[in-house]
Amino acid sequence: MKGIAQVVVLLPGIMIALVSGCTRHDKGYVEDTDPEMAAAIAKAQETLPQFWQAYEQRSHGESNFTLIVKITDKGRIEHFFTTDFEHRDGKTIVTITNRPKIVASVKAGDRIEVPPADITDWFYMRNGKYVGLRSMPPRFKHMPAEQVKVFKREMVDP
Repeated sequence: MKGIAQVVVLLPGIMIALVSGCTRHDKGYVEDTDPEMAAAIAKAQETLPQFWQAYEQRSHGESNFTLIVKITDKGRIEHFFTTDFEHRDGKTIVTITNRPKIVASVKAGDRIEVPPADITDWFYMRNGKYVGLRSMPPRFKHMPAEQVKVFKREMVDP
């Protein structure tokens, strides 16, 4: 029960940290082209089969599966979190679950097919810890040390 309480407390912080960096260029924002972030995205994409396997099997109580997808519109980029998705026959269909702030090509509620190259990160919970979330460590250098410590404690592979 303690692990669930920690997840409930930490998840909003993760969402705020990641989404704030995804929707506007402010403190904590790291461009996709930053070498550390580019490597994190590449690692997330390389390990995407691990995500799909855990999603399909859920053999260790995995839950809270989340994809982070990139939408590009006229040279502008916005990343969206989604927990509403399907993966079938090698295709990923996601629902845009929040209102776009940068791009105009999608709106909240849209269901779209997302190519694997536009899945920039993923995560899920296992035993009260975050698995995945590769795009978080590149943001650590912009976060207070105590917040970084909390994130590292709650992540399987920070």
